[in-house]
Amino acid sequence: MTPTALGDTLAQVVRAVPGVAFLTPGIAGRLRSAFHDARQSGPPRGAVRVSRRNSAGPWEIDARIVTLAGYRACDVTRATRTAILAHLQADGATANNDAAVTVTITGIV
Repeated sequence: MTPTALGDTLAQVVRAVPGVAFLTPGIAGRLRSAFHDARQSGPPRGAVRVSRRNSAGPWEIDARIVTLAGYRACDVTRATRTAILAHLQADGATANNDAAVTVTITGIV
């Protein structure tokens, strides 16, 4: 699976976590927001970054989210990390390698 496809899938997984208001767009998404094209759909680019140092190394996943005010930030962070790891294991993306998952809360609404 390519990093882009995995990132898009993980963005959907993260949005389904209770307490997640939305994904934080990357800098490119913020700059494009003034020129938003209604034909564009899917998760904002940069919200879930997926990379590997080499082709055999573990996935490095960075999710940036905004939480809802009625939820504890630490609980949402843990639930998001757990959901990402569960999806990776179910999908077989981490069959031989562990994944490094970082979840950052960038705001509360």
